[in-house]
Formats: sequence, C-alpha cells, structure tokens
Amino acid sequence: MIKKHHVALFLNTGTTSVPVWQRIAKSTDNTISMNPETKTFDYIVDESPTEEVDRVKPSLSQPITMYKGRAEYEFMFNKFFSQAVGDEAHGEVLIVFYGADVGSSYQAWKSDCVFIIDNMNPVESTITANINFNGTTEKGIVTITSGVPVFTSDVVTEFLSTVNVKYDSDNVENATVIVNGVSKKTNASGNVSFSLIDGEDYVIGASDGTHEASDIFKADSETATINLILV
Repeated sequence: MIKKHHVALFLNTGTTSVPVWQRIAKSTDNTISMNPETKTFDYIVDESPTEEVDRVKPSLSQPITMYKGRAEYEFMFNKFFSQAVGDEAHGEVLIVFYGADVGSSYQAWKSDCVFIIDNMNPVESTITANINFNGTTEKGIVTITSGVPVFTSDVVTEFLSTVNVKYDSDNVENATVIVNGVSKKTNASGNVSFSLIDGEDYVIGASDGTHEASDIFKADSETATINLILV
C-alpha cells in the first residue's frame, strides 16, 4: 500500500541552474489536485456528445507548519513577508514517487510553479500556499545520493556542438568530419557543427585526405567544443 511518506514534495531553495532541493516534511497534507480541463465533441455519428480530457494543471494546497529554521517554512515565510508577486512568486517543485521505483531510482515530476500564499494562521501555526504548476511538467526519474535527490528528465535534450579540427596548431579547412555516420566539412576556422543528444555516446572521425583522427565521446551540453588533432 502506498503511504503518505511515499510521495515526497521538494522545493528548490537554490537556483534553476544549481538546484537545492529541500523536502517539505512538516506539513499535514500532500494532496495533488490534477484540475483536468475537458472538451466536448458532438460527433455527427454519435447520439450523445463525447467528452475528452484536454489537459491537466496540477496544484497543491500546502499547509506548512511554522517551525522556525526549517527550510520549507523559511522559504514560504519569505514569500509571505515580501508579498511576492510576478517573478518573485515563481519557483520550482519536485515530486518524487517513492512508491513508483525503477530499479534504484524513482519516478518523479519537476515543474516551474507559482506560489500563491493563501494565509498565515498563527493559532494553528501554519502558513498555507497554493502551489500551481506552470507550463509543461517534466517527467523523469530521481536518484537519491547521500539524501539529495538528483532529477533526470525523460525529455531528449538536443544541443549544437562545435567540432574543431587542427593539424599541429593550425585549423584545417575543408576537412571531412563524420559523427555517427553524418558527414560534414569544416569551415575556414576548422569548425563544423553537429546536433547532438546530451549524454549519448558518439563515434567521431576526421580527415583532410592525408591525416586523420578518431575518438569515442559522450555528448555533454556544457562542453562547447570538441577538439580533434589530425596525425
């Protein structure tokens, strides 16, 4: 049976590029509302209209118990105190479904969201925020390393990578570069670009007709240029 602790809610208290995921622990609810939007089609062949789910817009109404010093409370209090609007009301949420394990990983959602502070109730010691998902929810998996969740999206991420070809220290123009069977020629600066999928393995080769080079590499979107030295 899936229990409440099998669905873990995390707030990004860092930045989008360097996330710091803090689990919402001191809360008494973690109900995820899907808020489906439907469309009705009155097809001419049918006696009755057909209703279809057009899209969903997940949200959570999250009461945070006010424990001073806890990351989730301080995060929400800052939104409350600053009366956050516009970009300041935005953030990221990560939901890890521990009950949906994939080997040693877990299925997860990550989404941009807007935090709408509903109320602060000092009598009940809660501050309640409506967390509304924005845009497209990223689906993927989470691995836990030393208690820290690391999210990997199922979305295939393509990026443009530059291959630079040199002989000695000189750029080689019109060299043939082949990446996983796709062949292109370098420009006057010895460069040529390929569209790669982040994290995939590629076989690369280059030749100017006399000299050549080859390698196997893993595509990394943070590596701007791949250098090949002809020999």
